[in-house]
Parts: sequence; structure tokens; C-alpha cells
Amino acid sequence: MRQEWNPGCALALVLATGTVMPTQVQAQDTGKATAIEGDIIVTARRREETLMDVPVAITAISAEQLERSGSTDLQKIGQMIPQVILAKTGGGGAGASFTIRGLGSSALDAGIDQTVSLNIDGLQISRGRLVAQSFFDIQQVEVLKGPQALFFGKNSPGGVVSLRTKGATDTLEGYGRAGYEFRARERFVEGAISGPITDTLGFRVAARGSKMDGYIRNVAGPVTVPSAPDFPSVGAAHGRDPGTREVLGRLTLEWKPTSDFDATFKLFGDRLRDNGETAGTELLCSGNSRTLDILSGTYVTDPYGDCKLNGKRSLGAFNPDLTANYPDANGGVPITRYQSVLTSLTMNYRADKLTFTSVTGFWHYKNDGFDNFSFDATPIVAGANMDKSQAFSQELRVNSNLGGPLDFAAGFYFESSKRDTRGNGFVANVGPDPRNGQTNNWQFLTANSGKTYSAFGQLIWKVLDTVELAGGARWTRETKKTRQGNSFVNQNFAPLGITADEGVFTEGRFSDDQISPEATVTWRPSPSTTIYGAYKTGYKSGGFSNPSILSAGQTVADLGFAPEKANGGEIGFKGELMGRRLLVNLTGYRYTFKGLQLTSFNPSPPSFTIRNAASARATGVEADASFTASEGLTLRGAVGYNKAEYLNFDSAPCYAGQSADEGCNGTTQDLSGTRLVRAPSWNVTGGIGYDTPLGSGLALGLSADARYTSGYWLLENQNPVGYQKGFAVLNATARFHAEDDGWEIALIGRNLTDKYYGVAGAEKPFGTPDAVWVSIGRPREVLLQGTVRF
Repeated sequence: MRQEWNPGCALALVLATGTVMPTQVQAQDTGKATAIEGDIIVTARRREETLMDVPVAITAISAEQLERSGSTDLQKIGQMIPQVILAKTGGGGAGASFTIRGLGSSALDAGIDQTVSLNIDGLQISRGRLVAQSFFDIQQVEVLKGPQALFFGKNSPGGVVSLRTKGATDTLEGYGRAGYEFRARERFVEGAISGPITDTLGFRVAARGSKMDGYIRNVAGPVTVPSAPDFPSVGAAHGRDPGTREVLGRLTLEWKPTSDFDATFKLFGDRLRDNGETAGTELLCSGNSRTLDILSGTYVTDPYGDCKLNGKRSLGAFNPDLTANYPDANGGVPITRYQSVLTSLTMNYRADKLTFTSVTGFWHYKNDGFDNFSFDATPIVAGANMDKSQAFSQELRVNSNLGGPLDFAAGFYFESSKRDTRGNGFVANVGPDPRNGQTNNWQFLTANSGKTYSAFGQLIWKVLDTVELAGGARWTRETKKTRQGNSFVNQNFAPLGITADEGVFTEGRFSDDQISPEATVTWRPSPSTTIYGAYKTGYKSGGFSNPSILSAGQTVADLGFAPEKANGGEIGFKGELMGRRLLVNLTGYRYTFKGLQLTSFNPSPPSFTIRNAASARATGVEADASFTASEGLTLRGAVGYNKAEYLNFDSAPCYAGQSADEGCNGTTQDLSGTRLVRAPSWNVTGGIGYDTPLGSGLALGLSADARYTSGYWLLENQNPVGYQKGFAVLNATARFHAEDDGWEIALIGRNLTDKYYGVAGAEKPFGTPDAVWVSIGRPREVLLQGTVRF
């Protein structure tokens, strides 16, 4: 049953309470930020401005807020912000789905870029794999909502999540932190040390290690498939999932030889292992899960799982004898290995009235592993997949501070990228290939490359002392190439006619030019009030789908897709009242999206492809308020209403088992006028934070906040099994610490209501019509954490 939320209740909650959460604001300045104590500095327009002055719908999260909430990954950071979902997903593909205001990308195809992009220390990233790793020792997170083409370029029509890590310090300082989370048996240790090497050179070194058993119990036992009676599954390889082990670190060097020049070099590395791509998923279905054995034509039942979101799953490992000659199969035991290196060099030169900036970046990652994609105990569908990518980028910018009514910004961006994938698939035990003895059914390879050239310019005109006009545009040219095909097809599998012939590769090339304009008018009737209106456009590049197999008759024309575009506007109000004790922000927006890049599922063999299939519109209102009631006592709250729906989607694929009476017209249905996937109508948060001295240099901090999210679809085809009902979660923290924050002991509770909820999903391969797999949000966490600072 779908839940509804009364807007009056939502507004009452915002005005009556608050949350220990970031502040969402809008404002602008033509030069470097002129800040007073308590102001937060942001770089939403690629220049330093105060959070209260930049005319962008932006949420800023401070280092203190991240540390107090125990938020050390993108998923937890997303939970701090209304109308934002940063989800890690199972099932292979892109590995993630980032959504802001209901606009995001599917996670089910490795060829797709995110509609919401990431920016790490100035380096733009549009791949979702970064969601797997931890982020710690962060100075600030900025979340920009709505299209951000002018300053952040392509692949940001939904918004941008920007993370800025901590830098070097003028004096020797650092911290150490260790913690234990009881539910998942998660333990971690981290620390950093920072200071000067010489008068002009500083450093910072930070490292973190963690190990988690898991918050999902795996209860799978052996299951035998009729067509392979000699190779039953061996049951659960791991008693708990996702079973994450991770080590990561970062080196920062800052050089300031003169007052006019500075350079910052950052090197970030990460190594992670867990129990497979599906380790954070559970099944939803009626009764027990069943999987089709295509060789015998019968469904095989998993008697162990219960098909509910309750922290229990049934996923069997494959028989090691079956996978002995299966490339990259890890002996049939599910596993994921992820490693990445991210480096950036930022240089700034300040002339009399101009600031020149250069950002050079390089990112490499490799993600590989093996898993049972039956999503249950049956050994029928498997994949050993590898995805590796590297990208080099160079950005040059200039910002002016002319001291008169006019200022400008301009820049150029170049990116060169390569990405390769390899998939060894299995859907039937046809026996070893007579040529080489391999037991997998096929091996699928893709080689992708691309280049991007982009330039932007903006002019800011201070028409009056209280009125500013800003306008600009970004030009982007992008080319992409792909080569895809089945390098191996098991000779015993080929007669089934499912795959394209072995050794047949299809090649394609995509190119596109795009101009994305933007204009903003800002009015400040008083120093404590800002009102703005903006017209914005967004753009996400087209390209080529990377499915898990090249099917029979499939060509590059079937794999290509066009760009996704956005245009619309927003208006914002911001006010500071009662001597800056009360802050009120309001944003209204309306954006239209054309050529949405959606995925289509081909159940046999299980594979996804991207298509441009729909237009959509997002219309909504966001409001937040924060009130400092007294020294140490803060009340904050936020509410967001979002109507994100398809304008035209008459070619949506039917869900499994959908009848004509339920709207299926052969293979398609009309979803025009319905809500987008992962687009809840209401998001409401509220809470309280209190910090008080206890005497003798000791202090106590308490906080609690609640978050309500209304219902939303998990699947693009709106399979009713995958509808997530509205839910609420409660978080709370107690901190006993020194008044000077030299040490701290904290007990942090997240999702104390222990709500199991889905963040993404798809239909189960070779399953019954009522079966879908769901990537779940983490259930209750109780973390005991200690910190020492020096």
C-alpha cells in the first residue's frame, strides 16, 4: 500500500524542529568571498564565495557534520540531504545509481555515465564505481542540485556532488580514530598527520583500514539443477554479507613559494574486496525463489530464502568442479576486487585583477569479480566480470576581480578516456568446450575510448548596488568509439542460437557538439536577503551500451544512444533573521528533460541495453530553516516536494508477467504521466543538536534527527513488486569529549528504527514474474567511536 504525506504536516515539522544536517542556500558574489566568522566558503561557480551568497541551490556539509554522523561513504552522505540518493547497486553494470530530485541514471549498464556527476578535489568524474570506496578526512561536501553545465561541463544535468579533502596545515597536527559497529561487526582505524616541511612546502598523509563481516545473513544450502546433477551448488560461501575489507590512503603536498602562486598535489589510492556484486542485495517475491533451467525447461526452487527484505538472503556458491575451467571464477566463490588511483595537481596564479587556475587530473580503476546472478541458491546464472577505466583531464580557468561593475570567468577543458570490459557468462551447464575445456558459455569483450573538448565563458554585470546579472554558455564536443563482440562461444552453447558468432565484433563511432547556456539575475534588497532567478541547461553525452553479451543479430546500431538534455529554471530566496540566528531558504524549480537514457532488460540471455525513450519534467519546492535557540542548542529542518514524471514514455518495456489488462501492449506499455524511478514525492527531515560544558574541561554533545521519504519505484518498468513504500528512519548521537576537542568518545546510531528499504533493483534473471532483486539501504547501525586529536 502506497503512503501519502500531508504537506501541512511537512511544513509544520520544518518550522517546529530541525535536523543536525547541512544547510541548503542560494547566493552570489563577483569576487573572492568576503566572509565573516561562521560563514561557509563554497566553490559552486569555480571561485570562492560564501554559502549564503552563491545563486545556486547548494547544500554544504562540513567536516564536523561528517565526523559527528559517522558518514564515511557516498551512500551515507546522500542520506544527509533531502531528495538525494547515492546508491551502490548489485547486478554488475555501472555499480551505482546517483539521483537528485528524481533524476539519475540506471546502474545496469557499464556503458552509461551518471546523470549526477562527482567532483573530487576539482577532478570531474562521471563513472559510478567510486561509490564502492570510503571517503574520510574530508574538509567539505557540496551538493549542487539541478543542471550544472556551465561550470562543471558534461554529464551533470541532474547535479554535482563535490568533495574537497583536507589539506596541509601551518603547524604539525593530526588525529587518530578507531571504531566498532556492533550489528555488522565492522571495525576500522584511521588517522592523519599534517604540517610544514619547509616555510613554503606543507604535507598531509591520511590512511584508513576497515573490515566488516556484514549486516545480511546468508542461509543458502546445496541445490541441484536437473541438467547438471553432478554439480550442485555448495551453499553459502560466506555466512554474512557484504563482507567488506578495505585499505585506502591519501598524500597531499602544498607548495606556496610566493603570495601570488600556489600548487597542490593529491594522490589517493584504494584497495577493496567484498563478497560479490550481489552482496548487498535481497530478493522480493512470493513464496520461494525459482530459477528456470533452460536445458530441462523446469524451474528450480530455492528452499532456503524467504523473499523478504529482512536482513536474510540465500545465495549459493558454484561447485568448484564446475568452475575449475571457468576463467576468473574464483573457484565458484562470489568476490569483488576493486582498486583505484586518483591524482590531481591544482595550480593558482593571482595577478593584479585576474586569477589563473590549472587542474590536471588522472583517474584509474579496476573492478573485477565473480558472482551468482541467479540471486539465490541455485547454480544457474553466473558471471565473471571485469571493468577497468582510466581518464586524463586538463582544465584551465581564469576569473576576474576588476573592481568595477563587470567581471568575467572563462575556461577550457580536455579529457581523454579509455574503458574496457570483459564478461565470462554462464546460463546453462552445456559442458566443457571440446577445444579448450572452458565451462563458461561465452566471453564478451568491449573496448571503449573517448575525447572531450569544452570551453565556457561567463559575464557578471552589477547593474545596481543590489542587482546583478550573470550569463554564459559552455560549448562541448565529444567523440566516442567502441568495439564489442564475443571472443569465445562454447561450441556446446552455440547451437542454442542465443549469441552472435564467436569472433564477430561490431564497431561504432559517436560524435556530438552541444552549447549549454545559463543566465541568472540576483537581487539583494538588504545585506541579509538574497533573491535570485536562473535559467539553466544540462547535457549528458550519448554513446554505446555495454551489455553482458553480443546477442544474435545485434549490431552497433542497436547499442548506440543519443545525448540526454535538460532545460528549465529555478527561483530562490534566502534570509538571515534575528541577528543571523534564524536562516530561511526556499527554492522552486521546473526542469524538462529530453532523451532520457533508460535501460531495457533482455531476459534471455540476461542483458541490459540503453535507449533514449522518454521525456520528463521535474517540478518542485524545497525549503529549509535552521535556528540557533541558545548557545549550544540548534534546531533545523527541511522539506522537499518533487513532482518528477514522464511527459512521454509510450514505449516503456512491460514488466515480467504483465497482462494486457495491466497495460501491456505486446512488449511495451505507456508510462506517460507516471513518476520517474527513485523519485519520491516528499522528503522531510527534522531534528535537534545540543552541546554543553560539564565542567573540568569536559563537554557533552547530543543530537537526534528523523528522516521521512515517501514511496518510489525501484524499477524503470514499474513492476509493482519493486515499489518501495514510504518509510522513516531515526538517527542519534551522544558525544563525551574534551571542551577543546582534544579527544572524544561517541556512540552513533543510524536507522535506529531498523527499517529495511530498497534503493535500486531489477527483475531476477530467469526468474518468475513476481521476482525482483533489490539493493538495500543499510539497516540499524550502532557505532562506538573514539578520537584523539593533537
